[in-house]
Amino acid sequence: MKTLLITGAAGQLGQLLRRQYAAQRQFKVLACDSAMLDITDDSALQRLFSAVRPDIVINCAAYTAVDSAEQQPERCMLVNAVASASLAALCRQYDSLLISFSTDYVFDGQHNAPYTESDPASPLNLYGKSKLLAEDAVVQAGRYITFRTSWLFSALPGNFASSIWRRAVRGEPVSVVSDQLGGPTPASALAEAVYRLTMDYAAQTCLPYGLYHFCGYPYCSWYDFAKAIYQLAAPQHQHCLTAINSPFPGSLAVRPAYSCLDSSLFQRTFTQPATDWRTEIESYVKKMRV
Repeated sequence: MKTLLITGAAGQLGQLLRRQYAAQRQFKVLACDSAMLDITDDSALQRLFSAVRPDIVINCAAYTAVDSAEQQPERCMLVNAVASASLAALCRQYDSLLISFSTDYVFDGQHNAPYTESDPASPLNLYGKSKLLAEDAVVQAGRYITFRTSWLFSALPGNFASSIWRRAVRGEPVSVVSDQLGGPTPASALAEAVYRLTMDYAAQTCLPYGLYHFCGYPYCSWYDFAKAIYQLAAPQHQHCLTAINSPFPGSLAVRPAYSCLDSSLFQRTFTQPATDWRTEIESYVKKMRV
């Protein structure tokens, strides 16, 4: 039986991946949260790889606090870039497939059409820079898939959708930027895509390796996304939602005004349909709890 290692297993995507693999029998799954495995600890990584010898590594561990990254650049770089390089080296040594995740924030937002994988990256903030360095490092693994994704959401706490839902049902005033465009992405859709990909790998021991964009459609602003949640969760409180322009008060990081990702390469390569976030958000709202 092949062994699959998930790092960052307590995060939004990590939790959904754990659920995805719960019923399968193809892999022995080792899901590690930060308490079990600090990916910035090279010695711990080396001991784990030596003991487990994973066939597949799914790295969900990341520093994702975009504004805090501006104040903690060393920590952000250590978790996102340096640790990715360490994982890539070990995956190459043990011939493991490495699956990792990047962000639409590697782009500067100056485009007038959805970004493709071949478009030059030029991040505006420290978080985006750290993830771009991670992308470059992951290539050294040899066998790798990197997903650039955007605006991940789920019914779990700690993401934009669940935060907006909570404030909507409470009737709290909310201001959301309307001049940043992107693609909300259901985290469950990404988890399912990763699951299918690993099942294919288990059967074929080979994949079209490389970098792929994966995001939901249609593109919209953060305000439009919030408005859709209000309409489902608490239409009587829609008057509490206000559209504002960037930058958001208190924001430390500059964010791209346009970060829409073109996911057609992934869809063609793996024959998977596009993900319409509108079909997911209604079921997510029903699962959310105060």
